[in-house]
Amino acid sequence: MGSVRNVSKLLVANIIAQGLGIVVYPVLTRMYAPEDFALLSLFTTLAGVFVLFATSEYHYAIVLPQEDSKARALVHVCLLLVGMTVLVLCLALPFSHFIAGLFKAPDLARWLWLLPVCVASLALWNILNYWYIRRKAFSRISGYQISQSVFAASGKIGLGALGWLPGGLIVATALAPLLSLLLSIGLAWRKHLNELIAFRREEVRSAAVEYANFPKFNLPRALVNSVGQSLPIWLLTPVYGLESVGHLSLALMASFVPLNIVARACYQVLYQKVSENVQQRASIRPELRRFGLWTGICLAVGMAIVYIIVPQLVTILFGAEWIESATIIRRLFPYLILMPVCGSLSFLSDVFAKQKIAMWMETSYVAATAVALVCGIHFGDFLHSVSAYAWVGFAYLAAQLAWFISLVSRYQKTL
Repeated sequence: MGSVRNVSKLLVANIIAQGLGIVVYPVLTRMYAPEDFALLSLFTTLAGVFVLFATSEYHYAIVLPQEDSKARALVHVCLLLVGMTVLVLCLALPFSHFIAGLFKAPDLARWLWLLPVCVASLALWNILNYWYIRRKAFSRISGYQISQSVFAASGKIGLGALGWLPGGLIVATALAPLLSLLLSIGLAWRKHLNELIAFRREEVRSAAVEYANFPKFNLPRALVNSVGQSLPIWLLTPVYGLESVGHLSLALMASFVPLNIVARACYQVLYQKVSENVQQRASIRPELRRFGLWTGICLAVGMAIVYIIVPQLVTILFGAEWIESATIIRRLFPYLILMPVCGSLSFLSDVFAKQKIAMWMETSYVAATAVALVCGIHFGDFLHSVSAYAWVGFAYLAAQLAWFISLVSRYQKTL
């Protein structure tokens, strides 16, 4: 019952937070142009790559140790890495125009000064998020999610109304995580965070070595995953321009966000529960069976309905000028079907120390994605490129799900 209650708590917070982000999009799509959303996608995909370097995936290990001192040392490892990454980004700022030129998006250079701020805020939240998971402080996670969404939504609308076009989307996206992070630290300091002050160099060095598989295998895998998700934006923007990629950006947001609401909440609670059971050599099959049953039913029914009505939904919500995004969403459906299930279970490779296999699977997927997109570009068809991307994603997720099932079955046989 505790797991169900925690999933419900996070699910409600995700629905509120992500729902607010979706609710304001009918306003934003009538305020900003497709090119503005494309610039935002370029900024966020760049930030997403550097966030990975900022903790080198050590933050995932915070949940695993039985001793709090070792978990605290992992937090300090992450903090040191965040400082190093932000310093590198600051040193790269003089090259902003060169970076923007690679994507044939010169306006991007005006806003790259926000990249170190955004990366630092998101990386620090990743650290706190997994510390909160370890402490079962799910209310703190919920509070961050809601406040971050409120700050981002109000900032995008407010800055847009003031005429900050296209920068309003980027400024609000970069600063909202910082404001929410400061708020969370202030509220949770006494109960959950003040013990993190104690810094012991030897413990930090020991923890970095003991959990070296996370940067060694998880980081390359996560980088490959991030690059794979960014490839449609990076490869298609210079060829088809900001307008087409702006429609793609809206399609990705409108389809990924609702699915990630469920996936993120299930992931956070399942990770804590499954890792705890594995530490105690207890069965994990009943928990995962319940998850698979209910998630499968909800997804099958929900996505069938959405596929039918998506053109009408896009027209009503975002305006008739965004109808191309509805076509793109339908092309993405093969990928969307399995994405929330595999996303919820992605922690299994960490729990069973199979990061190396996961890394090579991810690398193969990104290579196939790149080939598919390049083939679509070669034939000069934007929608064919999107379809190729979606079907490659479906094949990869199907293979990943089969692998997860085999990992669980092997563990169960050892009990």
